[in-house]
Amino acid sequence: MRIWFVDAFAEHVFEGNTAAVVPLDAWLPDSLMQAIAAENRCAETAFFIPTGLKGNYQLRWFTPLTEVPLCGHATLAAGAVLLTEIAPELDMAVFDTLAGPLVSRKTPDGFTLDLPRKPRTPWVAPGELAAALGGVNLVDAFVGEYANVVLSSEGAVRALTPDHAAIERLVRGPRAGCLAVTAPADEGAPYDFVCRFFAPGVGLPEDPVTGSSFADLAPYWCDRLGKTSVVGYQASQRGGVATALQTLSSVRLLGQVSTYLRGELDPGVLAQAPRHGAPADPVAPVAPGRTNAALRARPADDLEIQVHDLDPFEDYEIKVLDWESPAPEAVEVASVNVAEPHGGAASRTRVNQV
Repeated sequence: MRIWFVDAFAEHVFEGNTAAVVPLDAWLPDSLMQAIAAENRCAETAFFIPTGLKGNYQLRWFTPLTEVPLCGHATLAAGAVLLTEIAPELDMAVFDTLAGPLVSRKTPDGFTLDLPRKPRTPWVAPGELAAALGGVNLVDAFVGEYANVVLSSEGAVRALTPDHAAIERLVRGPRAGCLAVTAPADEGAPYDFVCRFFAPGVGLPEDPVTGSSFADLAPYWCDRLGKTSVVGYQASQRGGVATALQTLSSVRLLGQVSTYLRGELDPGVLAQAPRHGAPADPVAPVAPGRTNAALRARPADDLEIQVHDLDPFEDYEIKVLDWESPAPEAVEVASVNVAEPHGGAASRTRVNQV
């Protein structure tokens, strides 16, 4: 299983935002993908699989803490790896994602990425937020994919001293604990606006370069500056630049990438069972159309099954397969402890023989 570490929105390595890219033939268990992302220790790890249609792939993103519904820089990195090293005969790839279809193209100037353009609505930021950012003056605030606040100058953005715990507490939507801060660039700068992005809500105190945030910021600055395209600079410690063009329904980002590492995961990784509270993996359906029963790795002879979101007024047949038994076939599990939701006492119930 191959893996790439790619610095996205970067002309050189050690700039931009690092994403790990892992192409697969089929999805791994969610807990294993989450464990790989945690082991990678970069902002996002992108996993993708082919759909069977030429140039079409399914794509998912995991931070070290959780799966996220949208990530720009990891999509740019995945597109670059796919279009240059895995399928160089392609000029374009379409990724089917939780955020809808995302299109990546290779060009002489880098790689483009089309991101959905969310409606922009005014936002009244909590009164404590200015203090949480270090005592700044908020000029404007709006909501798109994320909560966004506008400051008066580039210097104010660069000098921010954010309280990440306060940001996580104060910013509740649409993406809890995620906040973009932006301002016009200094006169004469080679870019139109600057920004920084704080995401303690998904385990990233400050993200180096956030492509999905540019999908909010680029239309705002295009409208405010009277331009059809703008250049943005994310003023993190690593820094990164993206050119953005707004269309009727999307924002097209242009950025460069630099590959830091090409390698392979040890084959034994696939056999590992994540421990220490790793997220549970979906297994067999527990009712027609449902796939939300989950089996966790068990110590000794303890078997834990989690079943979520079932209708309390319906009866369900739940079958338990003990594949870790020393028997050549799955053995009967006579009974299990059932923990009632909301802290109720556990009871014992009969489980059908398998």
